[in-house]
Amino acid sequence: MRQQPRLQIRALAAAALLALAQPAAAQLSTATVRGTVTAEARSQVGATVTATNTETGQVTRTTTRADGSYTLVGLAPGSYKVDVAAPGFGGQSQSLTVLVGQTVELDAALTAPGTAQLNTVTVFGSQGADRKTSEVGTNVTQRQIDALPQNSRNFLAFADIAPGVRFDVDPATGQGTLRGGAQNRDNVNIFIDGVGQKNYILRGGASGSDSTRGNPFQQSAIAEYKVLSSNYKAEFDQVSSTAVTAVTKSGTNEFRGDAFVERTGDDWTAHSPFEQRARNQGTERLPFDRYEYGFSLGGPIKQDLAHFFFAYEGKDIEDTRTVLARSLDRLSNVLNAGIVPGLLGQQGSFGSKFKEHLVFGKAGLEINEQHRLELTTRLRREDDRGFPEDRDLSVASQTKNRSNDETRLNLKHQWTGATLLNEVNIGYEEYRWNPRSDSGDPFIKYKASGNNLLAGSGDVIFVGGSPDAQDRRQKGLLLQDDLTYTGMAGHTVKGGVKFKDVKFNLSGTPRSVDVVETVIDNASGLPYYDAASGNCTAVAGAASGAPARSVNDSASCRIDRATTPVSVDYKNKQFGIYLQDDWAVTRRLELNLGIRWDYETNMLNNDYVTPADRVAAVNQTDTRAGAPAGQTYAQSIAKGGVNIDDFISTGSNRKAFKGAFQPRIGFSYDLTGDRDAVAFGGYGRAYDRTIANHALDETQKNQQVGGEIWMIKNDYEMPYTDQFSLGLRKGLGRWNAEVGATYQRAHNQFNWFVGNRDPQGGYGTQPPIDPLFGGPPGYGTLILGDFITQTKTSSAYLKLEKPYTRSTGWAAAVTYTYSEGKTTHREWNDDIFNFTYGKPGQGGYNPSELVEKHRLVATGLTDGLLPWGLLLSGKVTVGSGLPYRIVNCSTGFTLCTTAKGDANTFRQFDLGISKDVAVGIGRFTLRADVINLFNTVNYGGYGDGSGGPGNPKNYLGGDDAGLGVPNSISGPMRTLKLSLRYAF
Repeated sequence: MRQQPRLQIRALAAAALLALAQPAAAQLSTATVRGTVTAEARSQVGATVTATNTETGQVTRTTTRADGSYTLVGLAPGSYKVDVAAPGFGGQSQSLTVLVGQTVELDAALTAPGTAQLNTVTVFGSQGADRKTSEVGTNVTQRQIDALPQNSRNFLAFADIAPGVRFDVDPATGQGTLRGGAQNRDNVNIFIDGVGQKNYILRGGASGSDSTRGNPFQQSAIAEYKVLSSNYKAEFDQVSSTAVTAVTKSGTNEFRGDAFVERTGDDWTAHSPFEQRARNQGTERLPFDRYEYGFSLGGPIKQDLAHFFFAYEGKDIEDTRTVLARSLDRLSNVLNAGIVPGLLGQQGSFGSKFKEHLVFGKAGLEINEQHRLELTTRLRREDDRGFPEDRDLSVASQTKNRSNDETRLNLKHQWTGATLLNEVNIGYEEYRWNPRSDSGDPFIKYKASGNNLLAGSGDVIFVGGSPDAQDRRQKGLLLQDDLTYTGMAGHTVKGGVKFKDVKFNLSGTPRSVDVVETVIDNASGLPYYDAASGNCTAVAGAASGAPARSVNDSASCRIDRATTPVSVDYKNKQFGIYLQDDWAVTRRLELNLGIRWDYETNMLNNDYVTPADRVAAVNQTDTRAGAPAGQTYAQSIAKGGVNIDDFISTGSNRKAFKGAFQPRIGFSYDLTGDRDAVAFGGYGRAYDRTIANHALDETQKNQQVGGEIWMIKNDYEMPYTDQFSLGLRKGLGRWNAEVGATYQRAHNQFNWFVGNRDPQGGYGTQPPIDPLFGGPPGYGTLILGDFITQTKTSSAYLKLEKPYTRSTGWAAAVTYTYSEGKTTHREWNDDIFNFTYGKPGQGGYNPSELVEKHRLVATGLTDGLLPWGLLLSGKVTVGSGLPYRIVNCSTGFTLCTTAKGDANTFRQFDLGISKDVAVGIGRFTLRADVINLFNTVNYGGYGDGSGGPGNPKNYLGGDDAGLGVPNSISGPMRTLKLSLRYAF
């Protein structure tokens, strides 16, 4: 007994050395079966436990330890036949189904040959088998993915079944956003077949999750997934919020395939209140159509040895938009004068097309019982002709042409020994985002009334070209390995190492043409901008050649000059290492002890050198009124707490962060000894990263002569979250129940903020809610970047789940979450700009716009309770409404008004119904999904009272959206989607 701790330490050290000896990948796509084999009331030494995948024939084998315990690791999710045999005893056979990320407890009792009989028992992993995990997670099965109603084929649409998780869909674009609690949406990650899909150049956490009308991955290739909202184990990296681990489908010993087409459109979608009001005034909604289609095929190349699977999905969107000039009442005197008739002539309806192609392929080879190879490929190609600066104001020439392309390859080798499992992943990824405009003309925002851009001037129409001309690319090579050791009684020890070599090529500019804001004079119909000279004018219609004016002037014209396209190319090497011990201390108590460390050599272009003109600008004498003689601008802002030397990069003083140590500790305790009631909890620290585009912003903005000054803090850190959880799981007949509480404290989320201060280090006469825009004499605003924002989310939840079985013919899941989300971000949201950071009175926590206090998500399906073989499914989402704060300064900075509150209650009920009809060797499925069956209006945006520029989504084009008055919707109106599928 005295030697046991010493033996454990040696075993842990040996496992760590074994893990370090090879390149590394986490087991995020598999399941585990473990238990104890006894023989005539005693533990059985040397029994053989064999798990055979009933669809592929893959065999995984192990032997029991000295105490009779065993562990089978690395099982692909699916159905298995588990055989237990030992010399001198009868055998036992059991069938079970395991889900991704599960640990299933399966015991066996052998008897003497004379009295033995073969026992066959069916065990479903979702029926209590996962109660002893310390993670807060929810499995989404293939049956749920296939059956539950949804508006588009985004497999993440059901991730919000997990407590504290949201999946929001923009009704205007169809883009889905996954997030957890009050944290930035960039802090999520999706792992597909054990490989992270982190996006380094766009927001949204995972590739394909931002700036797209498409789906991140084809749903027909996803077998199932698990959503982890807190206390995940040490295998997970580059995530500090919600983690999704998904496993793709594989070919089996039978040929299986399907083909489908789905359609919805304007004729099957109810009008929103704004569209209905416009309709009543004679403006009909324009047509749009969305088709999704695809096919999949999988089967054997050679029975039990080699299999393949292929899936393709496409999406076509034919949308239209109507451009109608606004604020015409403010131009009533000049509707037929000056440039106004020409602007009105550019109104009309314009097409907006989107096409997406998603391809996935997998080939697997069972070399023998010890060795397995798997090759996967994934392609994404998008062509998007749409998304101008404003859907309802931007004329045809502002239509963008945007490509969003991705290529991934991965080769996995799995070696299984008696007590060891090793998985190696070698991967390649390439991702490119490339929006650009067809027009090189200046982008002009014409406004009306007031001759003052900041005092209630309403938008009229936007003309010219889109300023967007960017080309962002990331390429990466991945080498991962994960080693699992099960040879020590009571311990499953995992160790992993990861190396990734990433190259960034970030080029172009988001402001490729001059961006102009100009008021149209209501006396002449002429703007305070002269197109011939490209300058603002002193008098309406007179080309004076005056330079562009600052945004802080009460001016009638402003020009932000085009920025010079630049290219930022740099490499970033990523390293990660972890060790995890799942230790069964006793029959009832299990500890999950993990530690992880991550390091990146060059996350934000550490070789960057701040341009000499910017360095000289911030160190020049401060010539502003009130500055003491000889005081520099740097000394002025230092009085306000800004040390500019912390932000000036010399190419050698920007250091990579080395402190990303992440302990992850969990426990589970079987209160009753039969796994019926289990207490669980844990603490974990999880580090994430930020997007590389911040380095591009810094370089681009500093290229413009006399322009803005952008600087990133040299001694930067990395975003991380401390997670705490405590809960209880209990079996209630056919139901699994879970009640728990979580707390997440997130640190170091990246934000840009304004660094300018007056000569006394203050904010001059700016009102409390505004920063002091501006910079050193002769330059634009000083913008500083740092990891500054913190959030915290406290949640309590109740989860009930009744898994599907053929005998009952139905399934249901209900999750209620009570949350309080807070953030130090002044705007309350996940924007990367937090302009007033550091201002007195702006510290502390604010309510987060990302977290509802009350949220209920319920799903259900049945294929055995309705006549004619109908399958009925539904999803109900009810929320108390997101907090909001709106500020209106249209009448002047000193007269700002604020509205705070919670949005109206969110309610949405989705219903799906389908019928299978046998035809030939397969079956046709006819299906109808009705999204928002009761046509509930869920408002999402609220007017700031200015009536015009503060209400870009006021579809009516009027000035009636007062302070806090709804002006947009956050969810779909009632929508019908029809589907036809043939499967064999």
